[in-house]
Amino acid sequence: MAEKSVFEVTVRTDPPLAGRLTADVYEGEELSNHIIRLDREWSVRVHWELTGALVPCICGNWCLTLFLESIGPGPELHFPDTSLGDYEISIPLDPCGDGRYWYEIKVPKGRIREEHCSIPYKPVVALTYENCDKPGPMAGFCELPILQFYRDEKQHPPH
Repeated sequence: MAEKSVFEVTVRTDPPLAGRLTADVYEGEELSNHIIRLDREWSVRVHWELTGALVPCICGNWCLTLFLESIGPGPELHFPDTSLGDYEISIPLDPCGDGRYWYEIKVPKGRIREEHCSIPYKPVVALTYENCDKPGPMAGFCELPILQFYRDEKQHPPH
């Protein structure tokens, strides 16, 4: 005969879990005006957080990607680009932490080439979650203002 068993979970469930995601474009160490010189490194600084009672119970990894969608004809770009030898951005969750995360996606000079010059791009940061190498039920994205790139004639005279 089986004995009676009791099991209790004493975690408040209001709210169980919530999240927030923000991002900004930087040219070097300065906040960008979204018009970027081709010969400069630029980056997107991403901040996100989980809040709620279940934050200490969540393990796994965040996957982070920056997409650039051309407006009009032009190549679609993404960073990191594993075909160019970049490593995927995988950030471990920290269940013992405060639920806050940040990462700077750096785009080296030269990744946006001169033939991309003056093509406007719509940047979007995508954040997904995986646990045990399987996609999990959390994801988010952050749209950024349109970016445009230009060549500085003083630095690089026309051919």
